[in-house]
Amino acid sequence: MNAQTLDAAFRATTYRVHTADGAFDLRIGVANSAFAAFLRRRNISCWGVLTACNPGAVRDDGGNAQRQQRLRERLEELALSFVPACSLAGNGAWPAEPGFLLLHVREEAVRELAAEFSQLAFICGNIEDVPRLIYVQQVS
Repeated sequence: MNAQTLDAAFRATTYRVHTADGAFDLRIGVANSAFAAFLRRRNISCWGVLTACNPGAVRDDGGNAQRQQRLRERLEELALSFVPACSLAGNGAWPAEPGFLLLHVREEAVRELAAEFSQLAFICGNIEDVPRLIYVQQVS
């Protein structure tokens, strides 16, 4: 998949996060006032969404569950706060990808985890901005 197609796919994806306050659908570059209110209520200044599925944006349904379990264990080892998330492809071409909404986590920490799990990109934000797409690796 070329860089332009991949970028369009990331931007067309809905990133659904499941919190104690309910589910929120996040889109890159799109404000979500209900999610922002959740962040304010919980005093969460920064967050990220990360999956361990399909490393390098190469579909690998057979290994995804094991990689997700390893990511969960890594998050627990690092004592990070997280809740379930799910990435839903805009065109429905890929199955839903499980992931995690990481709470109270800086962009650099999410970047390091994304690199550790061979992810091309992740999304993150803070209480003041819209979800941003951050590339870990250059896509050609």
